[in-house]
Amino acid sequence: MSIDLNLLRTFLAILDARSVTAAADELRLTQPTVSHALGRLREQIGDPLFIRRGTGIVPTARALELGPRVRAALASIDDAVDAHRTFDPATTTREFRIRLSDIGESSFLPEILRLVATEAPSASIVADATPIDRVIDELARGTLDAAIASVPLALEGSAFVLRDDRYVAIMHPDEAPAARRLTVADVAERSHAVVSRSAGHAQIDAALAAIGAPRRAVLEVQHFLALPQLVAGGGLMAVMPVGMADAVAATWGLAVRELPKGMPVFDVKLYWDPDVTGTTGPRAWFIDLVRRALEDRGND
Repeated sequence: MSIDLNLLRTFLAILDARSVTAAADELRLTQPTVSHALGRLREQIGDPLFIRRGTGIVPTARALELGPRVRAALASIDDAVDAHRTFDPATTTREFRIRLSDIGESSFLPEILRLVATEAPSASIVADATPIDRVIDELARGTLDAAIASVPLALEGSAFVLRDDRYVAIMHPDEAPAARRLTVADVAERSHAVVSRSAGHAQIDAALAAIGAPRRAVLEVQHFLALPQLVAGGGLMAVMPVGMADAVAATWGLAVRELPKGMPVFDVKLYWDPDVTGTTGPRAWFIDLVRRALEDRGND
């Protein structure tokens, strides 16, 4: 089945605006034209895509699933059509998608955005939280342009962002041992607040288990930024990268302790799919921009 690309562009306009009327204004078409296009797409997809709720419309689950893939596919087509032209960051209105954990958002986005604002003021950035086990596929599909992760990924396109980072523990100061480094028993006997494995930091559990200090997780959250407040209430220990731990310790009045000996250091890397990115065009420019924005953190 082939679908008119104009129908897909209309779909994205409606998805973004949550309104047929607003989408028509954005596309500079009449409302009946946009409604007719939506009807054709509904028939071809076999899903209503948008349903009326109150005075507006909301996307169906199928529409939400299709949105990122359609957007990436159209971006790839536009890239191919424009390949013979010289990409101009200063005039591009392209959206770039980069996978980051919440730690990555707070640590890396400010530097990236500052450079984007200088070189491509009309471009936009989407910080994506794709689960780590889907990152390679999403990069290959083109639904992600780049990813920053501490988990090693089997991709040819990679560059160091931060070398030799390590994990440490945070806890309420009244519950922290006097020694700077925790023992295996200190870790194994306490209750832990942990972050979901989908965030891409599961390697610490394997390392702790290997030395006989598995974490007794009594609470799982989706974001590292939730941990300091939870730990500040007492009764819980949490583990996070040292840079973030040092940054939040003073704010929340927390104690930072080194984990038992034998814990690995890890490298944070920028990843991309070379077959999708190519060597010229917007994706290649974006990868280069991220590398330049973060080069003072130790990437090669």
